[in-house]
Amino acid sequence: MIMIFEMRQYLIERGRINDNHDRMQNHLPPLLAKHGIRVIGRWVALAGPRMPLFCYIMEWDDFDEREACWAAFYADPEWTRVRAATNAGSELVEGQELVFLRPNPAFRQVDIDLDRRIGGLHQIITQKTLVGRNPALADFLQATYFPRLRAAGAHIIGACDLISGPGMPATVMIIAWPDETAWARGWRHFQNDSELLDAFRKQRAQYGTTLFGSSDTFLLEPASYALPFASLRTQAR
Repeated sequence: MIMIFEMRQYLIERGRINDNHDRMQNHLPPLLAKHGIRVIGRWVALAGPRMPLFCYIMEWDDFDEREACWAAFYADPEWTRVRAATNAGSELVEGQELVFLRPNPAFRQVDIDLDRRIGGLHQIITQKTLVGRNPALADFLQATYFPRLRAAGAHIIGACDLISGPGMPATVMIIAWPDETAWARGWRHFQNDSELLDAFRKQRAQYGTTLFGSSDTFLLEPASYALPFASLRTQAR
């Protein structure tokens, strides 16, 4: 059973996103595999609060496995060589944000096709949630939020709870749409969905606010050379 995910968001030096793709596609895969680092999704942001941005997600059994694998990776002379060669005289990555995630218990994937990878236009939403209301949040996600998203035409790749960082509590959702047109139409429909709006009204009446607060949203293009699997919950080994 997968215990945690690690999500890294890299701010890339302007004009060098293709250099980063070259590093990720042509140089790093053998080295990552050598040290047991399992990357399950790679994206470049098309729009969002921090740009230009490259995002990727790894799966780990636990923190001990994560620490051991990364320690071996960074100690490997091949990484030093690859980093220098692909930096090509200036730093490729200007900064990074790293967070750890755990699968949200409310998420139930409808499409359980172990081998299917998914393209299109994706969203990563880091959604602030109301403190101390985890059971109510899980009920809302499972009974209303996820079904209404699917009704709008979205495919939910995964939903996880943030377990590190100053942004807690928050839920991170990864959503796929067939294309930009489907996203624009579907997201507008979803935001005005009568069942969703009614759920928010009931939350305000009960809690004085909604279970959701503000959010950071990225629109992303999945890397064509390594499309993510259709579900974060299906990476069985």
